[in-house]
Amino acid sequence: RAQHRIAMLNEEVAEYYQHFRVTPDLIELRNLLQTAELIVRSALHRHESRGLHYTLDYPQMLPEAIDTVLTP
Repeated sequence: RAQHRIAMLNEEVAEYYQHFRVTPDLIELRNLLQTAELIVRSALHRHESRGLHYTLDYPQMLPEAIDTVLTP
């Protein structure tokens, strides 16, 4: 659900880039959406609960933390 909302917002921001003057606020909004997308993607790839990330699908914590490296 979060991915769908982020995708809709990204489309709206892309339209603003085409039709309006680019402002610092628009750039910040784009950056916030990109960060939100990376957070959601990272959460979907995680198969454990750790720290502030808790999921009912994987309530256990693995013995060692595994890095999640994503690119926009």
